[in-house]
Amino acid sequence: MRAILLLAFLTLEVVTMGLALAQELYIRDLPNGGKLIVKPRDDTSAVALHVWFRVGSIYEKYDEKGMAHFLEHMLFNGSEKYPYGEVDKIIESLGGNINAGTSKDFTYYHIEIAAPYWREALEVLYQITLKALLDEKMIEKEKEIVIEELRRGKDNPSTVLWETFEKTAYKVSPYRFPVIGFENTIRNFTRDMLLRFYRDFYQPRNMAVIVVGNVNPEEVEREVTRTFGREEGRPVPKVQIPNEPEQIGARFEKLEDPRVEKAYWIIGWRVPPIGKTDYYGLVVLDEILGSGRTSVLYRELREKGLVYSYFAGDLGRPRDNMYVISATFDPDKYEEVKEKVLKLLEEVYKSLTEKQVESAKQKIISSRIFEEEKVEGEAYDIGYSYTVIRDIDFYRFFEKNVGRVRKVDVMKVYEKYLSKGDYVEVLMLPKGGSR
Repeated sequence: MRAILLLAFLTLEVVTMGLALAQELYIRDLPNGGKLIVKPRDDTSAVALHVWFRVGSIYEKYDEKGMAHFLEHMLFNGSEKYPYGEVDKIIESLGGNINAGTSKDFTYYHIEIAAPYWREALEVLYQITLKALLDEKMIEKEKEIVIEELRRGKDNPSTVLWETFEKTAYKVSPYRFPVIGFENTIRNFTRDMLLRFYRDFYQPRNMAVIVVGNVNPEEVEREVTRTFGREEGRPVPKVQIPNEPEQIGARFEKLEDPRVEKAYWIIGWRVPPIGKTDYYGLVVLDEILGSGRTSVLYRELREKGLVYSYFAGDLGRPRDNMYVISATFDPDKYEEVKEKVLKLLEEVYKSLTEKQVESAKQKIISSRIFEEEKVEGEAYDIGYSYTVIRDIDFYRFFEKNVGRVRKVDVMKVYEKYLSKGDYVEVLMLPKGGSR
């Protein structure tokens, strides 16, 4: 009893810490429609500065496939203030890191730097995101770089496996297309096309500036207003993103690849979009099923030598979300692995206890707080919540919502989403392998 009470106390303490930290947000609407979110922290000497745009590959027309990713490359190729190569030199000379990422739902640019240099970092982010030159010669140069990146991806069996999985899972949704696009679309990009896409989506009304770290929020607001805030806010194009129709029955694709010696396998189910009420039950189920060395999949698959490696988790999508389990194993173990995974899902459902649920919740909440000790982790969570989920309360009340999950909520997730045979499956075998 004493141990149970201690666990309950620690869980409550962690939840309280998380909520206290999360509620100290300084949120302002810029005059041009942009959003500023600052999380001041005096427990660190670092600052993370992020600029998020609600645009990724699902916002592209077919002849624009790969454009969001291509623009991410182009924005480092010169701005009104900084010529090509200058940005990296500035940030590195100040001891910081700069990078960017493009996904199917969003694009973001970020710098992590010591607190005294946050203004210089903010100016750099302003220049590369809203003042890019998109020089014609650099566009042609970058095409070859991105196409080479695309070809290297095709040479990677894991990339082929995941792209095949998404093509199999999605028949209508633009999630079925790869972020990097296609060689023929990339080659046909013109400066006018890029400028139109850039002007439509890289602008204040489609933007959030996130700053987390040892800063004064009012000072940040003044600097952001002076830079990002002076740009014109324009109507953002309304892009109709079709939802994937309900799947009836299982889908299976088999690949053979002479480059692999092991079997590579993915199985996935439709699950609630990130942030919805029943999503938190999925988070707890995933913790029990596949997170860490104490998880069911680790003990029953990895420790017992049935698989070489595995991954489990949802794709974190605001629509048409999926929960996937992937694994690598000896080709002749495919049937055994699949049967075991499906059996383990059912066994977790049937044997689930409140104690398991409470333990999983405590681990999730603790992990979240440890992750957000780093300013870049917290800035990312804020940006993702506002930009992708379109609900900053996902960040604010994540711990509270996880804390509300009960055994029955976890069981309902299995019953509604994972218990039926409407899954998607892709198996890659060595050339000449059998099934």
